[in-house]
Amino acid sequence: MMQLEKLVRKNILSLKPYTSARDIYQDGVFLDANENSFGSVINSHVADLNRYPDPHQKEIRNALSDYLKINSSKLFFGVGSDEIIDLVIRIFCKPEKSNVIIPQPTYGMYKVSCDINDVEIKNCNLDFNFDLDVDSILNLVDDETRIVFLCSPNNPTGNLLENDKIKLLAESFTGIIFIDEAYAEFAEDKSFISELNEHKNIIISRTFSKAWGLAAARCGYCIANEFIIDLLFKIKAPYTISKFTSSAVLDALNNVDRKDVFVKNILLEKVRLIDELNSLSKVKNIFPSDANFLLVEMTDAESVFNFLNKNGIRVRMRKDDLRLINCLRITVGNEDENNLLLKTLREFE
Repeated sequence: MMQLEKLVRKNILSLKPYTSARDIYQDGVFLDANENSFGSVINSHVADLNRYPDPHQKEIRNALSDYLKINSSKLFFGVGSDEIIDLVIRIFCKPEKSNVIIPQPTYGMYKVSCDINDVEIKNCNLDFNFDLDVDSILNLVDDETRIVFLCSPNNPTGNLLENDKIKLLAESFTGIIFIDEAYAEFAEDKSFISELNEHKNIIISRTFSKAWGLAAARCGYCIANEFIIDLLFKIKAPYTISKFTSSAVLDALNNVDRKDVFVKNILLEKVRLIDELNSLSKVKNIFPSDANFLLVEMTDAESVFNFLNKNGIRVRMRKDDLRLINCLRITVGNEDENNLLLKTLREFE
């Protein structure tokens, strides 16, 4: 049976976390945190801005628990998924000693967080379908390998990774498998969440930035074994989730139907965008996408990118992987934005 404790840095296991005033008391006359007891200088629908927020995030954890049908003890909120990525690296990786494996191409923040924490990165390629090559990953594993980072649907390629391959990896690798499901709402029925109970070495992260439309609120969350969740609470800063953010998340979770409409409309626009883009001579290939964006291979991506940029239309170009040399990543916009994109591309034909 896997012992997660053996994967954790010893100084983290023995760490005595900072205890904030709100860790101890959530009610009463608050004269314990050096707050301004007279109130806040701004008027807002968010109550008690002069008081620190709940460091345990009970209200939003309970609301998310009801939505996902997952026990709140398995949920943790962070300042976007990026904070969670950093915390997981700090829990399991020793600087200058541990290593992680990152199948490429993928989201760049995994590398940035590892570089900041002075953790070695071992890269391997996704296969020709941009799916997992389990053998290539396992061949890189050594005694100091602590984490494998996966993104599904993958950014920037847009495709889901096969769940059977993730399962095989989880059964073959004794370290942590971090699955970034930032775009999962666009392929909800294929999430790995339903498999999580069988694999306690897996952490799944998600975000409110995409389908929920709360990018400015900076809020992500992860689902994991209770032991891992306790470690995350142990090392996080006391008040990372503000009352403004908590209020926005609660409002979102009370408007699930609106999120579903957003997802439906985005997927409909994606189908239309694919159809229209395929009619353009500059477009060589559109890769399959389970996300809210498309990876589009062009005859001359740099020229197209520059022309779009000159006309105020911002897309992303990735040059860090040879397979993406002539590719643009295009987010599915609303109807007007997509019409403008298509009109501008036709002008370049």
